[in-house]
Amino acid sequence: MMRRLLIASLLLASVPVRAAEPVAPERLHVLMINGGGDRENNFASHLSHLRQLADLLERARVPRDQVTILASDGSNPAPDLAVRTPEPEGSWLLEGTAVGDLLRQSTGFENSTLDGYSLRPATRAELRRTFATLKTRLHPGDTLLVFVTDHGTANPRDPLDNRISLWGARESLSVRSLRGLLAGLPAQVRVVTLMSQCFSGGFAYLYDPRAQLRSGAACGYFSSTADRPAYGCYPEVRGAEAVGHAFEFLQALSRNGGFAAAHDSVLLSDQSPDVPLRSSEVLLDEILLRAARAQRADETKFVDEALRKAWANQGSAAERDRSDRLAVQYGLPRLREHTLAEINQRGDELAAFLDGLEAHAKAWETALGDLNQARLDAFLAGRPGLATRLALPALRKLGPAERRTLAVELLRELVPLTEADAKQFARVQRLIDATAGLDEIAYRAEVRLAALLRMRTLLLDVAGRYYLKTQGKVNDVAALAALEHCEDLELALAPAAGPAGPAVKPALVALDTDRQTAARLQPAWLGFVFEPVSSSFRRRLGLPDGAVRVVSLVANSPASSAGLRPGDILLGAAGEPFTRQNPVRPAVVLASIGVQWPLDLQRGSKKLVLRVQPQAAPKKP
Repeated sequence: MMRRLLIASLLLASVPVRAAEPVAPERLHVLMINGGGDRENNFASHLSHLRQLADLLERARVPRDQVTILASDGSNPAPDLAVRTPEPEGSWLLEGTAVGDLLRQSTGFENSTLDGYSLRPATRAELRRTFATLKTRLHPGDTLLVFVTDHGTANPRDPLDNRISLWGARESLSVRSLRGLLAGLPAQVRVVTLMSQCFSGGFAYLYDPRAQLRSGAACGYFSSTADRPAYGCYPEVRGAEAVGHAFEFLQALSRNGGFAAAHDSVLLSDQSPDVPLRSSEVLLDEILLRAARAQRADETKFVDEALRKAWANQGSAAERDRSDRLAVQYGLPRLREHTLAEINQRGDELAAFLDGLEAHAKAWETALGDLNQARLDAFLAGRPGLATRLALPALRKLGPAERRTLAVELLRELVPLTEADAKQFARVQRLIDATAGLDEIAYRAEVRLAALLRMRTLLLDVAGRYYLKTQGKVNDVAALAALEHCEDLELALAPAAGPAGPAVKPALVALDTDRQTAARLQPAWLGFVFEPVSSSFRRRLGLPDGAVRVVSLVANSPASSAGLRPGDILLGAAGEPFTRQNPVRPAVVLASIGVQWPLDLQRGSKKLVLRVQPQAAPKKP
């Protein structure tokens, strides 16, 4: 037993912190993949990542004939790349309307090109041909860098079936399939992957210590875990070219060429919901999970016990400091105990906060849509020709350029008319500001959840190393050493033409500040469900166009407490009749919380005024 622990300790101590020297350009081969799926989902950011890496490879003097790029439809000149154009001025007036999505966002298409390189189609057939060529060109001691910027899918039951999206329907590449392609390479070829697609963490299982790939070590760096999407799936940054793991990693790599150093830098610089990790970290997590199960122990308690002992060792102080720096960078309170239990508790609290933000943002967003639709309907009522052109069947027949032209024509008239009505314009602006403000806070909450997961990985790293040092199996220690040696790839970069970007961005605002801002942006709430009154009924009783019938009430809500009943017809609020369609939601959410509000209604043949006191909207109304 003592001999086994001594061997494990010596192996851990022998893991190199840095490679002895950067990889020689003639020993490095590169395969870049951007499947894209189809032209609607093949974003310009993907091509930007390919160009970013190509520039780095030029600085590293890697011969171009050692670089293979599989990108969408390859050299086919047909447009294959989606390029989004800016929204027309004043498009906020179309947000939430029936025609908003078709008119606000315009997507054009271009052909993918990369100066100096010939692009090949990103298909399974081309991948097989590529690996057949690599099999003849690679030699023992060479390194193959596989870079993926793309979409991906997950199989929750089998991470080896996580897939990279390729070009075309039903074209994809699984972890298992890529493992098979790598197994055909010559012995002792190092394979390093850099992957930024959704669910990319599943590809950490390319290296299987039980199977020992004949090609030698296979390791990698990934944008997220096997069960999480990457930044491109979040609407706030969809299609952006300078956000997320791939951009930040390549930017960090441009500073010194070291992959391990770039990974450490990205943990602090990547202000997106990505969760950067590498193969060795996944292995340590697997070792701890396996050990906990063997002892029939709860994994969290098992890891926290290992952490308790590791923190008692002053040699782990640097890792505690890294965790604290992550907390400060993302506006989070520092961990007090530095345990998984504490991370889990913080995550649950942040997730609950996010649920509330999303519910409140939805209330503002729906109210904005109702108000915008009412104004648009009133505007089009006197312009039947324009109304016909804006009908959904007619709009869907138009191309992107024609839709944009129509949107500009519409907004050229609609914006000045809206701005001329100071009261209505102020309401629209409040709804827009509240929606945008809560969306920004919610996105930062997503980023903070990712930061907690990054901190969790750091804690697992500390616990895993302590476990290996004290109880680890020799095979596990050797596997970790092999992966870390594999990950320690460095490029010999020529000096950059211009200054490198900053290693760390300004820190996010404090979470408490976001909580205070969110509290000020809570929509008002009354707690009833309504439906429009039919036009014939309105005409017969002389009711305003925006009159609605109360269908049901939430128990103990402000509306029920004030005496509102199902069947009541709401005619107006605060002395203003509902003269336009869909007036209720905007009126309610904009009401002052805690201030009595007169509600005009008709109950049977009687007209009444009820005084209600709006409350802050609950998280899940």
